[in-house]
This record gives sequence, structure tokens and C-alpha cells, in this order.
Amino acid sequence: MNASTNHHPILNITRIAVALKDAVIGHTIDYHASVPSTMQIAHRLAVEPSTRSGTLVVAEEQTAGIGRMQRRWEAPMAQALLVSLILKSDHLPTNLAQLPMMAGVATVRAIAAELPELTDQLGLKWPNDIMLGEDLAHAQKVGGVLIETSYVREQAQYAIIGIGVNVNQSSDALPKVPPEAPPPTSLRLAIGRMVDRTSLLIALCRAWEDLIATSTHDVYQEWRNLLLTLGQPVTVLFHKDGHRQLHGVAVDVTADGALVVVDEGGRSHLLDAGDVTTRLP
Repeated sequence: MNASTNHHPILNITRIAVALKDAVIGHTIDYHASVPSTMQIAHRLAVEPSTRSGTLVVAEEQTAGIGRMQRRWEAPMAQALLVSLILKSDHLPTNLAQLPMMAGVATVRAIAAELPELTDQLGLKWPNDIMLGEDLAHAQKVGGVLIETSYVREQAQYAIIGIGVNVNQSSDALPKVPPEAPPPTSLRLAIGRMVDRTSLLIALCRAWEDLIATSTHDVYQEWRNLLLTLGQPVTVLFHKDGHRQLHGVAVDVTADGALVVVDEGGRSHLLDAGDVTTRLP
């Protein structure tokens, strides 16, 4: 399976299948060349009783992907890692707020395993951007996470974890972003050579499997330690009230993933990721 598109090799699904055939995560792969969104397909699969927890939906290209706050996440053919992971009750954490933490930590672990030279630059921007850089002011976004959960009678039936990583894009293939958003980059731009997306996907699945067996406290601590946002001045934008802003310093995160911001008057605010966006002042 060495076919390529515009000199970008496609994923070696045979190699992935052999590596993960007995794995908890990645044992089954629903592979597509081009889709509007892997999330939509994953939801259709997840409602089928025959779909096992740990199944992946993977695409080479996404034409109408959606990130947080309905922002578009598009990726050119065979250059990004575009994965939606289906988790059912057996593999869901008791506290579903851990899912974004697990996704961020798993992605960072996978990149560090494949590209150890980037370890010291890897971090997270609260709540779920994968960043490269020494601090938030100078960091660039290399990936993102989107979590969607389905409930029946207040009981979680399944969760879809969407992960997108810019792997082999050149600078002109990266998306245009608004000036207040972190500038995008790719792993290839960071290290100056092409990256094996097949190996990266295998590493991501193994990292997820390890995290399923990791205590919630340890997951939280690792996630917290990766957050470049902590200790930084932030401007908070409230989505339900587009005109309202909060200026302060991000001082901590709770075990439920909420950001603690102390404003200029010394008051403490608990912010939920679904309601706000943070940016540097």
C-alpha cells in the first residue's frame, strides 16, 4: 500500500491493522479517502450494536470538518491525521470531563513518541488545542480535539473523540485563521522533514490504550502540567453574550476541566470550555 497523492503517501492501513489487531483502541478501522467529516460517519457507526468500542474512522482528506464552536477544520489530501475514535461504555471514564484531557494527553504522547526532539515544545492551550512552542505567546497550533457525546435518559451511550493533527502540510497548505487565533503549523514545518503518519496513528492508539488504564488523578495531573495557558494573562470571550469580555490571569484548572481565571479586581471565575474562548490580551 505505497500509493501516494502529490508525493504524500497515504496511510498504510495493512500495517496499522497488523500492529493493532489485538489492541483495545484501533482494532477496527473504517477508512476513507475523502469525506466531509469523520465525525458524521463515526456517529452513524456508533449507534450500531455491532460496532465495537475502540473503532476508528480515518480519512485522508476532510472537506467539511468542524472543530470547536463550529469552526471549519479542513485538511488537504494525505497530509494530516484525521481520526474519530468511538468509545462505548466499557471504555468511557466515569467522569466524562476526562475525555478532552485524555485526548490532549494522548496526542501529545504520540507526537513525543514519534518525534522526541519536539517533546520540550509540546503543550496544550486550554481546553484542547495541541501546541508547539516554549510559551503561549509564541506557540503555534498543530492539532485540535473535538468531543461529542450521545446520551439516552441521561446515561452516556458513546462518545466520539475527533482528533486532527497537521502533519505534513507546507505553510501554504495550512488554513487561514483570524488574527486572534493561534497561528497554525505542522509537524513537518517544526522538524524540517516528512513525518510517517502511519506510525503516528499507531502511536496515538497505543497512547489512548495506556490512558484508559491510567488513574483519573494521573490523567488530570499530566493534562494540567501540559497547559501553556496556566499563569498567563487571558481575555475571555463569552459565546452566549458576544459583547462580554473578561480580562484576568488563568491560575488553575479543576478536575472537571474548568479554567479558573482571576480578574483584575481579584475575583475568581470558573469557566466551562463549552461557553467561552480564551486568547492572549
